[in-house]
Amino acid sequence: MPDERTPAEAYDELADRYRPDTEGDAYNAHIEFPATTDLLTDIEGKRFLDAGCGAGRYTEWLLDHGAEVVGVDASGGMLSEARERVGDRATFHQGDLADPLDFADDDSFDGVVCALALDYVEDWRDPLAEFGRVLTDDGVLVVSARHPFDEFPIGDTEDYFAVESRTDDWAVAVPYYRRPLTELLTPLLETGFRLDGVREPQPTDAFARQRPDAYEKESRQPVFLCLRAVRV
Repeated sequence: MPDERTPAEAYDELADRYRPDTEGDAYNAHIEFPATTDLLTDIEGKRFLDAGCGAGRYTEWLLDHGAEVVGVDASGGMLSEARERVGDRATFHQGDLADPLDFADDDSFDGVVCALALDYVEDWRDPLAEFGRVLTDDGVLVVSARHPFDEFPIGDTEDYFAVESRTDDWAVAVPYYRRPLTELLTPLLETGFRLDGVREPQPTDAFARQRPDAYEKESRQPVFLCLRAVRV
């Protein structure tokens, strides 16, 4: 029987090992994280939403750079990790990014960070519309996601242009969605954002030291796509 757990249920199971196993992973630590934070500028004194905050890595980083932060995540287990990590320095809410952000007023954030979380949402339009609603005029959205070309070549029975459900086989099976480049960029434009920055990050020297076996391969093909957009 196929695994039918939701992403939130899978992350509840992973929560107590997420920080050492995943945050320390070379791909997250030395490809995605430096590229995404590079897109985050003018942070001090601003109010940020960490959407899909997980164990609070970006929450902590934003706080340490002078931001006021509210985090939201669907997994109660991951929220417990985030609260343990930053204490009362941030406010957290439990909620699925596919649903309205009922805790947030219109125009209440200067920035939204959504790192590797929208891969678990089938259609980006609803969450992006909500991010636009809660952002101030000229508010900034920074998103990182799995790069569509990371999963090439696709199988003979698969369709590059479709949004397709897949599963990551980690310590537990984690369902996610593979999508074409069109379904990353078009929803941004349709929901009132202007694209302001793009990164297809390559591995750092630290990645080479941690994963010398994978450095050459990952230096030649994309793994993540990081986007910065501005509400217009």
